[in-house]
Amino acid sequence: MPNAVTHVLLALIILSFFRHHIVKKREFPLYLVLIGGLAGLLPDIDILIYWFTSGVFSLVEVHRLFTHNFVIPLVIFFIGLVVMRYKDKIGKIFMVVGFGWFLHVFLDGLLSGTVYPIYPLMSVGWGLNLLPGTIFGGTIFAGIDAILLVGWLVYEYWQHNIKEYT
Repeated sequence: MPNAVTHVLLALIILSFFRHHIVKKREFPLYLVLIGGLAGLLPDIDILIYWFTSGVFSLVEVHRLFTHNFVIPLVIFFIGLVVMRYKDKIGKIFMVVGFGWFLHVFLDGLLSGTVYPIYPLMSVGWGLNLLPGTIFGGTIFAGIDAILLVGWLVYEYWQHNIKEYT
């Protein structure tokens, strides 16, 4: 499965691109990029649940079942759309959290293993498993982290945006 860094960085990169090229910066503050990036880790909260309930459930019974679906991020995103009518900032926070969560689930299904996109409605699994979790696959995931980080830093430097992060 992709490393935690990949989940955070890819969400940061996409939201940063959105902030710089799609909307005006004042309409999409930098803290939203950070929140969306951190939200890219949220579906793995099921690992914490496993740690606190070890002995009750196995990791296979918990991980990628309840939190790795598209239902949760879509609900969060649509709550953001509704809330945005009344509280713009809070609505945008919900929307970037939904985006980060959705991206995490999509990456897991695309790159390694199986996710259950419409769980609990149906227990249908989806996964292309493009980079299976082998020793070599782990090396690839570390390489993806490095490429994403260096690419993002070079892009931000090139766009003279690196000072925003200091």
